[in-house]
Amino acid sequence: MKNVIIAGGNGFLGKQFADFLINKKGYNVHIIDLKKNSGKKKNLFQYKCDVLNEKSFSTYIKVIKKKFKTIDVLINCIAKDYSPNFKNNFSFENLNIKMLKKDIEVGILSSVITSKYVSNIMIKQKKGNILNIGSDLSFISPNQNIYNNFVKPVSYSIAKHGIIGLTKYLSTYLAKYNIRCNALCPGGIYRNHNKKFVKNLSKLIPMNRMAKTDELNKAMFFLISDDSSYVTGHSLVVDGGRTIW
Repeated sequence: MKNVIIAGGNGFLGKQFADFLINKKGYNVHIIDLKKNSGKKKNLFQYKCDVLNEKSFSTYIKVIKKKFKTIDVLINCIAKDYSPNFKNNFSFENLNIKMLKKDIEVGILSSVITSKYVSNIMIKQKKGNILNIGSDLSFISPNQNIYNNFVKPVSYSIAKHGIIGLTKYLSTYLAKYNIRCNALCPGGIYRNHNKKFVKNLSKLIPMNRMAKTDELNKAMFFLISDDSSYVTGHSLVVDGGRTIW
């Protein structure tokens, strides 16, 4: 059995990945999150933890390693994003530095911490796979014109661009230990968004729609499986073509 840790596994995207992997044979899924999901499934294990607390996180990693012998995959799904339905002005000229620091902690520092402790185990194993979650906004700036009474905060751009830098760094640093590191970068995923927002965003996408909830699963699986055994440092963009325009 391969052991997959999903940091932020009870979030929107993390839950999709967890359910997908649980339904495949040969995977134990370990969710580390601020909250536990009430559902119980075979081969699903949950740990309540704030990964920014290094001591707590490292303890859980040691527990998993001791009980299950290996940690094969780490998927970093922790992120701080604000729904465009959230009525708040994150204008740069009124930037709240305290909020910025917290958003960057969650959006990038959390992935640094998880990767640090999990890679320590993978280095000793001489194998492993780390998958970070970026965004189409890892490569382009948010188009503020598509929002209504909302400004996409600069913290999101900083964090998501940082994820790509982290991915490239780890892919080269860990390559000699047979550890791969890639990033999956989705475009907008439909979650009952405001119709006007969906229409505005879809106009920026060649496929003229947002992603469906489950359309990231197989891309994720490709990057964590042996099918991508010669792929590292890569950012796989799944955005309906948005970043091409």
